[in-house]
Amino acid sequence: MAGEELRATLEGGEAQLGRIQARDVARLIQGLETAIAAAAYAALGRRRRAATGRHRASVEAASRLVFRDVEPGSIVAVLALPVLAPDEEGVFDLDLDDLAGAAFDRLVGAGDQPPDQVDVGIARALADLGDALGIGERYDDLLLQSSRIDRSLRLDSAARLRFRELADNPLVQQADVLVGSLREADFDRHTARLRTASNEAVIVSFPPELADDVHEALRGQAQFEGEVTYDPATATAKRVRLRGVSPPVPLPFDAEAFWTPVSTQDLAAAQGVSPAALDGPMVHLSDEEWDDVADALAQLDG
Repeated sequence: MAGEELRATLEGGEAQLGRIQARDVARLIQGLETAIAAAAYAALGRRRRAATGRHRASVEAASRLVFRDVEPGSIVAVLALPVLAPDEEGVFDLDLDDLAGAAFDRLVGAGDQPPDQVDVGIARALADLGDALGIGERYDDLLLQSSRIDRSLRLDSAARLRFRELADNPLVQQADVLVGSLREADFDRHTARLRTASNEAVIVSFPPELADDVHEALRGQAQFEGEVTYDPATATAKRVRLRGVSPPVPLPFDAEAFWTPVSTQDLAAAQGVSPAALDGPMVHLSDEEWDDVADALAQLDG
């Protein structure tokens, strides 16, 4: 159930009672509410109607934090998730208490998730919060903790930059086929590493029912079909959620013969021509043809 206490600890710089600016405390609380609202949309699998419009009523309620205390030392804002009535309209799978808790869990989890799994809205909200507080400039970091979850989120200068990059350059995901050699499969975690033809390393995740296909494909060339996540800046594949494995499309020629070295004489004999000789002129022209060439060159100079 929501209503649990959460602690936002601002560390470094002026993060002391009597020295911290009141506007930074306000920015901290408002920024956290914005981040929890973004995480609530991610938990619902829905998007905000418009960036400048009002939140959905359920998201607005679930992100309305309760102020409890400020503790001295490094500034610790002691807040609480809201305790709300069930969603009367019944339009969501989660009631509002569950939504507030799920949003906080999703927010904290963003710190450890792979880049392609971080919700863009959460990344933008955390990056904006870091910018507003001057994390890495006025303050060292912001630590977000709660009794409801063992994990915590530390927003420092590196995390602030990471979330800004994810917000401004979200990874692109699309259905696609990659060809390469599968290596280092972990059948307990259902992951593997794919080495593509361009020598790029791609992380592969696969469902248990494809474990036999993955084992069969290890160390050999194969086609891997699934949801591929691309880096928009480099257009390189980063991760793939596997849906199928198949043998590579056969080449329209003898692949072994392609790599077999052949002498110039053998190639010329196969094509019924003579090898080029460099001990004589490349072409044989008559005097009249040479005159035509000379006239053409004179016209170019003129």
